Amino acid sequence: MKIGAPAWYGHRPFGKKLREILEMGFDYSEIALDYPLPEKAEELERAIKDLDLKPAFHAPLDMLVACPRDEIFRASMKILKKCLEFAAKFETLYFNFHAMHFTPTYIFSEIKAQGIRNLEQAIKFAVEFGREAGFDICLENDQFFMEDFVLGDVKLTLDLGHFVIDSYRLGEDYRKALKDFVKKYEDRIAVLHVHDVNFSSFSDHLALGSGDLDYEVLKWLFESLGLRFVLLEVFWKDVKYSMNFADRDDLQKSLNFLKSIVLR
Repeated sequence: MKIGAPAWYGHRPFGKKLREILEMGFDYSEIALDYPLPEKAEELERAIKDLDLKPAFHAPLDMLVACPRDEIFRASMKILKKCLEFAAKFETLYFNFHAMHFTPTYIFSEIKAQGIRNLEQAIKFAVEFGREAGFDICLENDQFFMEDFVLGDVKLTLDLGHFVIDSYRLGEDYRKALKDFVKKYEDRIAVLHVHDVNFSSFSDHLALGSGDLDYEVLKWLFESLGLRFVLLEVFWKDVKYSMNFADRDDLQKSLNFLKSIVLR
């Protein structure tokens, strides 16, 4: 099992950040390819090669491959292709993406069906590309996620914080819902994203050990799944989108806390 930490455009210079991640004891980094990446990625490419890093990549969040509007979908496919070609330059571990759209009419079956047809096309293309390049394509659960999106041979990234907050928002027992989800999709789950949550503010991506997550659930996940990759996806010190970003100490404490849970 490899444990990783995230990196994005805001962490430049990339060489310094990626070196720091490795020095802290992480095995890899999942690097977000939000604009202006991957077009302007000379510094990032150089850093990955200089450090002999085996990276993972997170697709841009403005890549809307589940959108039913063909013009937006076609543009998103161009972005997807560009990102996959960039990932193929390295010994990439996996490529993570969200099946997103911003379509209010998705509640109507005929609109949803068009979005799913587009997504199926995107997944087929990405999975075939990844198979040739030697890395898995992983669909991450989020507020847009529905089980209809689990298509073809796509793998899954189970984002624990997203799952917990979304279940809590719906008034569900997230422990039961999570066990049902894992039982159904355990053969597809290739990556686990881990971070803490705060129920009162509906915040996720908090430092592990600082919030309301039931850590016995986290321990159960490690015991139940033969995980290859775990990403400590810690972004915030306190409230989500507060611009109070987590720092190195928060990430190190999260890593130590994770190891105390799963290695005890």
